[in-house]
Amino acid sequence: MIRLSDEDRQLIGFFEEESGATVRDCVRDDDRVVFVVAAGEMADAIGPQGRTVSRIEDRVNRRVELVEDADDPATFVANALRPAPVYDVSVGEREDDDETEIVAYAEVNAADFGAAIGRDGRNIEMAERLTARHFDVDAVELVPEPESVVETVAEETGTEPVDALFDADDERVVVLAPAGSREEIATEGDALRTALGWPVVVVGYASDAPDLLANALAPADVTNVTVSDSGVAYVEVPEDERGLAIGTGGKRIRLARLLGAAYYGLDDVELA
Repeated sequence: MIRLSDEDRQLIGFFEEESGATVRDCVRDDDRVVFVVAAGEMADAIGPQGRTVSRIEDRVNRRVELVEDADDPATFVANALRPAPVYDVSVGEREDDDETEIVAYAEVNAADFGAAIGRDGRNIEMAERLTARHFDVDAVELVPEPESVVETVAEETGTEPVDALFDADDERVVVLAPAGSREEIATEGDALRTALGWPVVVVGYASDAPDLLANALAPADVTNVTVSDSGVAYVEVPEDERGLAIGTGGKRIRLARLLGAAYYGLDDVELA
């Protein structure tokens, strides 16, 4: 539930009177006040050449920032992180200290992380605060969008990967390396983690599902992969390597499932 103080209500009333726009929420911190404006009314709220905002800033003696309201958390998070361009937002669950958090993962170009975070983290903290007030979301995390990952990996390693994606389940960046280049990229894992802000796992790319799944499950020895008509891949490994194929906490088999779904539309990957 959104709770507003008397001062918040006064600020909202003043803003609506000055701009003619509808305000859904108001949050203050230090030297700024952030208004959540009804969807479709941002032009009225800003005013010609920003004059309405400037006039209100002079009157309230604070910097004024605007966020456009939205009906869903993904759009709301993207609006709250502007002016940083947000390519996509996915919302999922994260286990933290035996508690389940709802997290919004916002894809941003790695070069725009600074703008999205803001000085001393103020932008992303405000985005998180507003999103928590309006939706059942506990945290907002920035993740690098795929093209910027490819560019960063190429700059750091001299090798351009085939593709990249973010694994929200295990909170890591997955890099698809060209044939024969996996180790070359993987050796720069620490530098890539620093540049991208997340752990990085490198998988050798393959153009068919069995080979890609085998690469994802390495170093487990995959002896055969069968894909059923129902879209399930059954992977055969030696009995004594099943634990290796599953990985610590199930991370390796989840990686195979992620790649199988993303690149080949598989519904599941199971050890036969």
